[in-house]
Amino acid sequence: MKSLTNLLTAVVLLVLTGSASAEVAYLNPSAETGISQCAVVKNSVLAHTSQILPINFNGGQVAAGNAGDQTAMVLQNLDYLLGKVDATLYRVVKLNVYVAREELVSEVKQRLVKELKFKVQPACTFVVTKLADPKALVAMDVVAALDSDKKIAKTEIYNDNVSGFRVALLPAGRTAYISGQAVKADTLEEATKKTMEELHQTLKFLGGSPENIVHLKAFLTPMKQGESSAEVIDSFFPEKRRPPVTLVEWFSTLPVEIEMIVALPEPAPASRPAETIVYKTPTGMKASPVYSRVAIAEVSDRIYVSGITSKEPGNYSTRIHSAFDQLKAIVTEAGSDMEHLAKATYYVSDNEISGDFGKIRQEYYNPKRPPAASKATVKSVGIPNRILLMDMIAVPVK
Repeated sequence: MKSLTNLLTAVVLLVLTGSASAEVAYLNPSAETGISQCAVVKNSVLAHTSQILPINFNGGQVAAGNAGDQTAMVLQNLDYLLGKVDATLYRVVKLNVYVAREELVSEVKQRLVKELKFKVQPACTFVVTKLADPKALVAMDVVAALDSDKKIAKTEIYNDNVSGFRVALLPAGRTAYISGQAVKADTLEEATKKTMEELHQTLKFLGGSPENIVHLKAFLTPMKQGESSAEVIDSFFPEKRRPPVTLVEWFSTLPVEIEMIVALPEPAPASRPAETIVYKTPTGMKASPVYSRVAIAEVSDRIYVSGITSKEPGNYSTRIHSAFDQLKAIVTEAGSDMEHLAKATYYVSDNEISGDFGKIRQEYYNPKRPPAASKATVKSVGIPNRILLMDMIAVPVK
C-alpha cells in the first residue's frame, strides 16, 4: 500500500501553495472527463460554499440559457465567491453538481471540461434533483483549499449581500461529520425546526459551538418549500453567522433530514486520540454497525472521493459489491482504508436496493468504525441504468 507521502509524489497532478505545509494532489485525473478518482488535501484551511445557482449578480435572477450556459454562470459565481476568502476554482478539491434532469448531465459535463480544462480536475459527484429555483437547470457547491497558508482558529463566514451565497472557512484541524438527523413532524417547517434543535443537542454533546458550523445539507421534500426550510435553518443563527446550506430533494416519508460539518476545538495534548479518526454516539442515540452518528477527523488531511457507481448493470448484490470494491481500492491507494472513512452520502434512485445495501455494508465496515452517513432516494444518480451512487470522504491512516 502506498503511503500518503508516496502518493503525493506519484500522482499525475500535484499542486503546491509554495510551502511544504499545504498540499493538494489529484489521484488518477482524467483529461477526458476533467475529474479525478479522488483529491487529497493536506494541512489547508478549506472553503465550503453554499449551493450556488446560475444567478446573474447584476439582476439577482437565474440567467437564461441552456444547461451549458448556466454551468458557466455557476462557475463564474463560484470563482467570485471563492475569491472573497483567498481561494479559487484552481484549488477545488470536491465539486458537487446538482442537475435538474438526467438528460442534461452530459451537457453539463461537457461544459465543465471546457471551462476547467488545464485548471483543475477535482473529485466530483453528480446528482439529479429539483432545484430551489425552478428556472435553474444546474447548481453546485464546492470544497476548495485556500491559495495561502492562512491559519484561522475558528470558522469564518462570508455572506454575499446581493446573491445570498455563502462560503465558510473550515480551520485545519479537528472536524466533526454529523450523520443526517431527522425528526418527524406534520410540516416541513416544523420538522426542520425540530431537527435543528436535535442537531444542536448533538453539537453540545461534542463540545462544539453553533458558530463553528461550516456546512449543512438538507434532504427534503417537497423542493417547492425548500426556501421555507432554509429560512428555518437560518433562524438558528445570527444574520452574519449563517452557514452555507445545500438543498437536495429526496423521496421519503420524512419531510427532512439534515447533516452537518463542524469545526471542533483542539483537545489538550494529553487527551489527543492516537487515531486519525474517532467515532461517537451521542447520549440517547443508538449505535449502528453500518454508520456512525458522528465521525471526528482528528487531523486536517482529507481524501475526497468522486461519486462511485457500479461499473456495469447487474443485480443489487453485483452493483453494491462493485461500488464498494472500487471504494476500497481508491482509498487504499490514497493512503487510507475502510476503517478511516469519515463521511458517506449514499444516493439511490431505486429504494428497493436498500435492503441488500444495508446487509452488504457489513461485509466492508468494521462495526465499531463505520463512517457517518446519510442515505437519500433521489430522482437519478446521473448515469442511465445506475441506481446507486456513493459519495465519500476519508482521512489518512496516519
